[in-house]
Amino acid sequence: MEKTSKEVSNRGLAIRLKYAFERKVEREAEHGRKYTKSLLALKMNESRQVIQQWFRSGSMDKFKALRLSEELGVTIDWLLTGRYDIDTITITTPRVKALVALFQQLEPEDQEHIYQE
Repeated sequence: MEKTSKEVSNRGLAIRLKYAFERKVEREAEHGRKYTKSLLALKMNESRQVIQQWFRSGSMDKFKALRLSEELGVTIDWLLTGRYDIDTITITTPRVKALVALFQQLEPEDQEHIYQE
């Protein structure tokens, strides 16, 4: 099967996808929620079989990869290339940006206290 310019494919992407999915499952479990591949398929508006194919081959449309990175809470750059830290926050709203800016203005010990809470 020949890939179009809109598709990305590699083994590394499949490995990172599995890792990002596992992290998402763990984060949701911390909040008492379950996260499954079936739920991911629903949120991505794809069949479970398509999701399984992504996990196996690492092959998907690049626009789906962008949406997938947002759903799993990782940067698209990390998902596609492995560059940069997986924990890099993608700030998507002015409200979140403002909260992060306020947090960064706090003294380190105050930041730690808030983080521990």
